[in-house]
Amino acid sequence: MILDNIRHYSFYQDSPALAKVLTYMSGISSENFPGESVRLDGDNAFVNPVCFTTKPEDECLFEAHRKYADIHFIVEGCEKIMVSDIDTVTVVKAFKEASDIGFYQGGNGTVCILKPGDFLVCYPHDAHKVAIAVDSPAQVKKLVGKIRV
Repeated sequence: MILDNIRHYSFYQDSPALAKVLTYMSGISSENFPGESVRLDGDNAFVNPVCFTTKPEDECLFEAHRKYADIHFIVEGCEKIMVSDIDTVTVVKAFKEASDIGFYQGGNGTVCILKPGDFLVCYPHDAHKVAIAVDSPAQVKKLVGKIRV
C-alpha cells in the first residue's frame, strides 16, 4: 500500500507503469475529467473514471485483485478506504478471474481518508474496502488506475 499526494508523483519514476499512471493523473482536474477509460499502455496500464456516493462502512465489502494493482486518485470529494492484508479477510463472493475481483469481509484494517489530490495504491495482497463515507454520504469523483503486476 502507498498513500501519498499527486504532487509527489515524480518520486515514483522507478516503477514505469505506476509512473505512467501517476503522471497522467497529475494532469486531471474536474474540468478535464475523462468520460471513459483511458488506455496508457494497452492492458498493462489504464485509468477508469468513477463517480459515486459514499455510504456507511457496514454497507461496503473488501475487494481484492490478482492481476492488477489499483491506484485510487480523488478529484472531488472525500472517501474513506480501509486496507487489510488479504490473509486477514474471509471470502464473501468467490474470486472471478475474468473480472479480476473477489469480495471479502473483515473487521480490521488501516483507515485512509483521501481528499482531492490524494492517491492510494493497493497491491494484490491489499484487500481494500472502498466508497466509505467519511462523516455522511457524499459525492466523489475519482480515477481508478490499473497496473498489471
